[in-house]
Amino acid sequence: MNFQECCTMPRLLPEDVIKRCLNRPLPATLPGEPDPLPPNCYAECVLNEMGILVNQQFLVEQAVKALFEHVPNGTVLWKQVFEVATRKCYSFQVANTFYLQDVAKNLISSQCIPSSLRFLECTFAIIYRKCPDEYWTKKDECRRLVNVLNDCSYFLVHSDKF
Repeated sequence: MNFQECCTMPRLLPEDVIKRCLNRPLPATLPGEPDPLPPNCYAECVLNEMGILVNQQFLVEQAVKALFEHVPNGTVLWKQVFEVATRKCYSFQVANTFYLQDVAKNLISSQCIPSSLRFLECTFAIIYRKCPDEYWTKKDECRRLVNVLNDCSYFLVHSDKF
């Protein structure tokens, strides 16, 4: 089963931006640092391309605006879900800069920091879990998926705060 068939949610990211970022070369490894992780680099590229990340500064209002541009016909239900997810994930994944400790210990590259990918993963997970009923497919497989999402603390993002 393809989990995307359960919730007909709007695409978060423009396809052309994703393609450009996937085709962009990864930054060179800096001396004495681990290699930058490709998923972190791709996510950072996407946020840069969308104007969400500017000069390594995350613009939360731009994030809300940029993500909502992909909501069909300005659907109010999706707007609320997108905005809540964006603000929560900003607070949980971007504002908390715990990754800096890993950079300082030379555990991860200082390039392509993980907060971009974590923000996108978090946002997708919340939006998916908060899929409005009108957009949810009421198949048995999808009902089982909901149970997994709500019961498994390791799949997507699971927190009572979401």
